[in-house]
Amino acid sequence: MDPNHDFDSTSDYAESFSASEFTSIKTNRLLDLYEHGRRYQGVVADRYGLPNDEAEQLREGIKYRLYLDHILNGKYFFAPIGELPQKIVDLGTGTGMWAMEVAEKYPSARVIGTDISTIQPSWTPPNLEFRVEDLEDDYRPWTSIYNNADLMHCRFLMQVVRDPKRMIQTIYDRLKPGGWIECHDIVPEVYSDDGSVGDNHPVNRVYELIDGPFTEFYKWSLHIVLKLPDLLREVGFVNVSTRRNKIPMGRWPNEHNEREMGLFQQAIVLDFALAVLAKRDILGLDQDEASELGQQVLDTVNDPSIHAYMDWADVWAQKPE
Repeated sequence: MDPNHDFDSTSDYAESFSASEFTSIKTNRLLDLYEHGRRYQGVVADRYGLPNDEAEQLREGIKYRLYLDHILNGKYFFAPIGELPQKIVDLGTGTGMWAMEVAEKYPSARVIGTDISTIQPSWTPPNLEFRVEDLEDDYRPWTSIYNNADLMHCRFLMQVVRDPKRMIQTIYDRLKPGGWIECHDIVPEVYSDDGSVGDNHPVNRVYELIDGPFTEFYKWSLHIVLKLPDLLREVGFVNVSTRRNKIPMGRWPNEHNEREMGLFQQAIVLDFALAVLAKRDILGLDQDEASELGQQVLDTVNDPSIHAYMDWADVWAQKPE
């Protein structure tokens, strides 16, 4: 493998992988940083460890299709907010796909998508607005634009914020009485039912590296997903519901739907690992070590003899009336 490769490939089939309080989208297109061939948000330096370039946006799109088409079976969320919601907020909206479709489905609602990265489309439905904002700014609290929401939606957000409990408390305070929070996250562990996933699976080794220096630098909380139900109750939420989805990884399943989910997850996990390994300096790896681990991830997720799974977890809860 070429040791000079900068991990900017998105293919999961290749044989090898080579301001102001609310900052407008248009005025911040140039606020990006570049490192090891990947592009990162530059609104707040060193706040979020994953890139925002086209490769990462493609990965986000695959995640969205896996969730919408397979895990949620065409639903956008589980929270029972009724047919005429007035305000829906998508925290960590990313490319804004979820917010766009929800705004079209619920024309009665004002939909707000907010993110630290400026990668949302310029065209939106009339009831949707995108905001670029650091939701964890210690000196600038959330404004009234978020008040009285029917639903605050968080997908893959809680694991990458510095203080999940404070984020949950802020959401609780901004929801209207009877409003809902809904979170979707991935459980950071690869496993199998037949023993084909060994103790030293390379994806699990990537997660171990994230738990070390990467987490120390970015203050991630990868394992918060299993603690969310209790945190929601501690803050005051009621009617807490959970669901755990067992998703295959790889092309090994025989059943069509399972195989499609496996291929989606294979692409998602592979590109996630490569994006993390691009931050090899923070991980404490040299270029050769990062390249070797990346190749091991690629080889393993493409091995049909390894019948791997990962769990995707959903939790939703209500603020008391």
